[in-house]
Amino acid sequence: MKKTLKVISETVANANDMFYERNKNIDTLMGIMDEALRKQGMQADAITIDCVTLDKKIVLVIHDSKPEFVNIALGDKAGEIQSSSEHLLSEINASKMLDMMEGYFLN
Repeated sequence: MKKTLKVISETVANANDMFYERNKNIDTLMGIMDEALRKQGMQADAITIDCVTLDKKIVLVIHDSKPEFVNIALGDKAGEIQSSSEHLLSEINASKMLDMMEGYFLN
């Protein structure tokens, strides 16, 4: 696992734990894609946060060509994307991820 993916996955895992502590009635699943996208020809790694009961998903994608940025997409299990934005990786922390999770999963 690349260092960048390891760092952001730990940040997302911390946010996911905080989300659960505040919202025990909503389960989320976190996934790390460090090989699957590459096997499909995409030079990137991704982290997913699924909220199956609400049919919502957050996907964070780190492209090899832009390692200082992370693309964050909000969508559903089927892959339909409602919104997508690019952020500096250095500005993503557990608190911002928690805010994003609560803003998307609870509304």
